Amino acid sequence: MEADHSSSATEGMQAAVFHGPDNILVQRTQYFQDRPALKVNSCAVCSYDVRVFRNGHRKVSPPIILGHEVCGQVTKSVQMTNGTISEGTRVALCPIIPCLDCVYCRTGQYNMCLNLKEIGSTHNGGFAEYVSIPKQTVKMGGLVEVPDSLSDEEASLLEPLACCLHGLQQLGPIHDARPVVIIGDGPVGLLHLQLFKNFVGTRTVVVGKVHSRMQKARSMGAEAVLEYNEDIATRVLDFTGKAGASVVVIATSNPSAFDLVEKVAGKSSKISLFAGMPSGQKFSFDANWLHYNQVSIVGTFSSLPPVLEEAARVAAERIVDLSEVVTHRYSLAEVEKAFHTTETFGGLRAVINKF
Repeated sequence: MEADHSSSATEGMQAAVFHGPDNILVQRTQYFQDRPALKVNSCAVCSYDVRVFRNGHRKVSPPIILGHEVCGQVTKSVQMTNGTISEGTRVALCPIIPCLDCVYCRTGQYNMCLNLKEIGSTHNGGFAEYVSIPKQTVKMGGLVEVPDSLSDEEASLLEPLACCLHGLQQLGPIHDARPVVIIGDGPVGLLHLQLFKNFVGTRTVVVGKVHSRMQKARSMGAEAVLEYNEDIATRVLDFTGKAGASVVVIATSNPSAFDLVEKVAGKSSKISLFAGMPSGQKFSFDANWLHYNQVSIVGTFSSLPPVLEEAARVAAERIVDLSEVVTHRYSLAEVEKAFHTTETFGGLRAVINKF
């Protein structure tokens, strides 16, 4: 756990503390009352949290509290650069903790920080009654007020929605009439679906494997929902009129997605590598295919405070309906059940909302 002997602490906070692979304990931990903090209202479970729980991670040093998709109420007024956030205000939390001094931070690219830390990985996160607010978060404007129209659990999904919006920004303008292909039917794939349908206005194909999630994609308005099997590339190309996709979003950590991308991307296509892959995973595309077809590959990671603000607007206006993505609710004591639901594809997003 984080130690700070210069702060007064009280033994009184319940937290799910990760002690190593397959070892998470709900226990009492120190809560530093003199720091700005959030009283956690809801913290969603990301697949990253589950992978860390099962296997550990190079940037996670136990004991630590996981969880980075947080909605909470500030316990003390916080002076931001653009005004004061009053005590008790509900906010969404940008989980990156930049150094604010490297070459990337000086140009506002905080997610590219050379010394990046993260809430829920290197700083205690949201699977707890409280999460302290790093000073860097305040300085970069990383607290965003939650619109009244959003529930706590919806607000905890503003962070992954912001990541998807950031991914769209990385792609640049999309003026192509050809369909977008999203590989992956999980929560992130379905957030992308809503954004491309309702924010960008493109026809969209979702390629999936889990029937309940594929049905959800249909109900959200995907023009085509196709099951991943041996003839998937042919069926996707048939839907595009043989022209291929304008954009392909890899929203799954399954490396088999790379095999499909080269078969369904069209000329001048943009490929978004959104999902993290297993450590050391490599992929290859034919160099001449990339060259002569003017295909672009874009990586995207996390988001930035202005994008989190945009996510709050998009969700409040129901351009993206976050309530469609929350399917399971658990207490902090049931955190392992929430992890199990996530890794077995039971529903979509699970949230911890009872502390």
